[in-house]
Amino acid sequence: MPDEFDPTVELGLPPDRYVVCTCHGFLVRNDLIRDLCGRFIENGEHFYDVIERYDRLTSYVLNREDATAGSYVKWCVPFMKAYGATDHLIHECCEETLEMMPNAARTMKYISNLLPTNITTFFYEHGTMEVRDRLGFNLCDYADTKLCLDQSILGRQEARKLREVAEEICSLKVPKGFYQLNVPTELLDDDIRIIKTMDSVLSERISDAGALSLMESTDPMTSHKKAYRMLDIRRQTAIDLDMTMYIGSSSTDFQPMDLVRDASGLSIAFNGEDFAVRGCNVAILSEDTTTASIFASMFMDKGPMACMELADKWSRKYLERMEFPDQSLMDRFLAEHPDDLPDVYKVDDDNVDEISKRSDKFRKKVLKRSHRRYDRS
Repeated sequence: MPDEFDPTVELGLPPDRYVVCTCHGFLVRNDLIRDLCGRFIENGEHFYDVIERYDRLTSYVLNREDATAGSYVKWCVPFMKAYGATDHLIHECCEETLEMMPNAARTMKYISNLLPTNITTFFYEHGTMEVRDRLGFNLCDYADTKLCLDQSILGRQEARKLREVAEEICSLKVPKGFYQLNVPTELLDDDIRIIKTMDSVLSERISDAGALSLMESTDPMTSHKKAYRMLDIRRQTAIDLDMTMYIGSSSTDFQPMDLVRDASGLSIAFNGEDFAVRGCNVAILSEDTTTASIFASMFMDKGPMACMELADKWSRKYLERMEFPDQSLMDRFLAEHPDDLPDVYKVDDDNVDEISKRSDKFRKKVLKRSHRRYDRS
């Protein structure tokens, strides 16, 4: 909690645990970068889906040494620039399209008042600024993708070439479904075409100085960067990973979540896609972020093992009878869910396949994927 007076530190009792969380899927309903592609690039939502698929194929299926999940956020940049994007227009689009999850501000205020809280996101810093404004407070440390579009210039010929490449990328078909993590399998023909095309684009066809400069100057918050940042927090706070609570949702969260889980910390997949669930020990399927407050309160009071027990016994009857550290929070949570509680699961090797499918299906239903037609005139 930067710039806040913490009496426990003044008394020589610094916090012995902390929280790291993501944005998309937990705090934010829509994918801001996908919406930006839709705003600036012709057929941009499909363009985004193709390069995101390529990113996951190279990172998690082909397991290339130089691939890291989340790199696609920098590949979008020169194409958006070629269609007229500026830093001001990106910030304006983020402001217009950002859709927060229910009770996100209330949840983050509660969690950050309990424990030091860090937010890591693959969103561009323009979007993170808007997220901070919507949350309404500044009690968290933020890490995001650094981007400055206006510092580079694209010539007309270079921009025209990039627009032609974007049209070719948009002609590629994205298959439904995906492959299991670390399970050898034969690639689909459509995926082979995506890999061949994108390999050619990134290695040979984006060679002009302006486009390369834009990609090299963009510092994406990839899965590896998220893991390194978490290890940095560990070094700075001297708090080990077994006293870390990580709330992740997307493929870029798998590496840090896997580290926390293996260290016996609390790794929560909140509306997680398949890869996120495979890095967690607790899965939450909920439109209401208050469920995370329940686990943060238990984590603060009794640690990760008590949270595992809570997930394992999750039911209305159990919650009503248990001794909970913040009874007013629990009473409000139960009152706000008079019919059905959000789904919560303790995840292990026996049920991870089933829960990952269930979570991925719920995620697609709950999270907003914009298909609006933008006016580019």
